[in-house]
This record gives sequence, C-alpha cells and structure tokens, in this order.
Amino acid sequence: MRWLLTSWGSQGDLHPFLALGRGLVVRGHGVTLVGHPEWRAETERAGLRFVSTGEPLREDLIQKYPEVLSMKWGGLVSLHTLVHRAIAPGFAGVLAALRAEAPQHDAMLAHHFTFPAPMAAELSGIPWGTISLAPGVVPSAYALPGSHFGRTRSGVSGRTWNRFVWFMGQRITRRVVDPVVNRLRREQGLKPIRDAVFEAHSSLLNLQLYSEHFAPRPPDWSREKRLTGFCFYDPPGATLPREVEKFLASGEPPVLVTLGSTAVQIPGRLYESAAEALEGLGLRGILLIGPEKNRPAHLPETILATAYAPYGLLMPRVRAVVHQCGIGTLSHTLRAGVPSLACPFAFDQPNNARRIEALGVAEVTLPQRRSARELRQALEKLLSGRAPEKAKRLGEAIRAEDGVARACEILEETFAATG
Repeated sequence: MRWLLTSWGSQGDLHPFLALGRGLVVRGHGVTLVGHPEWRAETERAGLRFVSTGEPLREDLIQKYPEVLSMKWGGLVSLHTLVHRAIAPGFAGVLAALRAEAPQHDAMLAHHFTFPAPMAAELSGIPWGTISLAPGVVPSAYALPGSHFGRTRSGVSGRTWNRFVWFMGQRITRRVVDPVVNRLRREQGLKPIRDAVFEAHSSLLNLQLYSEHFAPRPPDWSREKRLTGFCFYDPPGATLPREVEKFLASGEPPVLVTLGSTAVQIPGRLYESAAEALEGLGLRGILLIGPEKNRPAHLPETILATAYAPYGLLMPRVRAVVHQCGIGTLSHTLRAGVPSLACPFAFDQPNNARRIEALGVAEVTLPQRRSARELRQALEKLLSGRAPEKAKRLGEAIRAEDGVARACEILEETFAATG
C-alpha cells in the first residue's frame, strides 16, 4: 500500500511518524510524509519521501510569542496563540499539499492537530486515520485533559469531576479553534464541524502511539481507538558528542537536564536552578541547553553543558532526568528505565507528568516552584525513594514492546479492505 503521513508540531511530534514510516517501508509499503519544510533533511535521512507544506519558518516563534507556553486561563492563552500564530497561517499550504498527494496514495494518517487533514480526506475521498501521541488529547471520564495540572480522580464522583473538566475544556477550545477551522472548510465548500480539537478524529481508526504501561486504555473509549506502544525513532548513524562520552566515562552516572525542542527556547532560570541544585547535592549533571544563551554563568567541573545529544544513546547512561514531560522526551526516559523530575510547562505536559507521578517513577514540580532549593529537595526525594527501582522495572516492560510493529499490524488490518 501507499501511505500518506502528515504531522505537525515539534521534533517529538515528528519522530514517531518517522519511526512508523520506516516500519511500513520495511514491510514493503510506500510512504510519503507531508510536513513543515524544516523537516525535509531529517525525513529524507530516515529514508522517507518528503513533501513540504510550504509553511512559514518557526525559527523565532517561541521567542516572539512566549505565551505559547503560558498556562494562563488554564492553557487558553497558549491554545489561542498556538492556533492563530503558528497553525492557522499554514492551513492553506497543508491542505494544498495533502490534496495534491492524496490521489497517489491509498490511505492517510494524520496527527490530531493537523486540522486540514480531515478536509483533504473528505475532498479527495481517501480513507484516513488519526494519530494521537499522548493520552491527554482524547476525552475520557477516567482521565483529565493534557493541559490540566490536577490529579485525575477515581470512583463515581471522581469520574463526574473528570467529565466536568473535559466539558469545560471542550467548550472553551470550541470557541477558540472551531471558527478558524470552519472558515477554511467554508472556503472549500464543506459543512462546519464541532470540536475540531477533541472530536474531529477519524471514525475508522485513532491510533494511540504510546504504551499501555504508561496510560492504560480507558473503558469508555470507542472501538476505533487502539493503543500500540511507543514508536521510538533513533536517528541512523547517531553518536554521542565526544565531550559527552568523555564526561560520562569520568565518573558516576550524571543527572540529565533537558527541555526538549520547544520549552528549551524560553527556559527561564530552570538550567541555573538545576545546576545549583545538583552542585548542592554533590551530583554530576549534563545540561542539554539548546541555544548557547541558555548556558548558566556558573558551572562547576561536575556539570557539563552541551547543545544536544541523542536521547536513545544518552538516557540509558544517566541516573535520572529533569525534563519538561513532552511525550517524546518522556517516552525515552521511560524506555531508559530512569526516574524523572517532571517540570511541565504546557500542552500535554502537565497530564503526562501526573501520570508518571502516579506510576511512582517521578516527582512533579509546578512552574512557580522551581527554585534551586525546591529542585534540590525534589531530586533528593526522587533519588532516595523507590522511584529508581520502579522506573527500572517499567523500562523493562516498555523495552519489551514493539510499538512500530504493532502499529503496522493494526494499519494493515484496518485499511486492507480500503486499499
């Protein structure tokens, strides 16, 4: 079969699609990925055909609009900024690219935030499925939305509360997102939809590319929602930087501090606070700081700061990870079997953080509580408790899964009759 894949977002949103695409190619399928022009080189290195959406460059998006990572008004400010400043400007290009490619493909798989994808499927008649990368984007009475910092409640009264939170969240997102999406639909002669964020998923298949050990399937989900396991992408030929290898070999396993590819653009004082906390505890550390401007002014010899290192190679060699809980970073942490100090910012990160906290493999710090003293206390609690042992066992379970193979099996089974 010929598969048309399309994603939107950060590296954490791209990499599972690359893993899935490579898996399909190995099984004899043809694969094209439609995405942001900045993804061309990495997609082609992965061996996949790439088609650009022609969207505007995002180089300075986070610096220009830091409210993208704001949790003001329960994440409403973040969502409004994300949709109007980052997503909507590229709608026409995404839709045009998908419509042009659809006739040459048998089925389409789309990230749940690629809003033009359902339009392309409707206009071209191509069968399609939705892909969700984190559990906080599909409503359930057994969980809370991704951007909610609260803990999920249980029991009859708890599920009633969870439903209420979802109801209010969906009501707000409909007001923010639906008018923008429906404007494009009207231009294409299509009827308006309701709840473009949480309900406009494919009725044929909604693949959840994460492990049931991280987030079990809720009993109130409909049948088309299928869990596969994490789909890990390890770049071919990747190696650790020489300075990182040298540092790792020079002493005890360090604590890794990383903020992924989005939060790293506006980290505040988190790197400085983390470095001070590690020094105070007498722990070695590696800071993946991204832009050089994030380098702390004071770093002892026991802490190395470097721009980036491949997670799949680095995380199995560290003692713990301080991170933002984006699903890409989080999945590698779980696979490595190391505990987390979760520092969520926005999007699905708060819910992801609460989930690993409930599993006993993490401590969670809220945005307003990340001073050096508070990070030090949280790290001390994390490393002295049972989290390292629980994380090790969880890592073994996740490494035993093959999310890519399972996803491919489900896709072949679901779309065989439509090809």
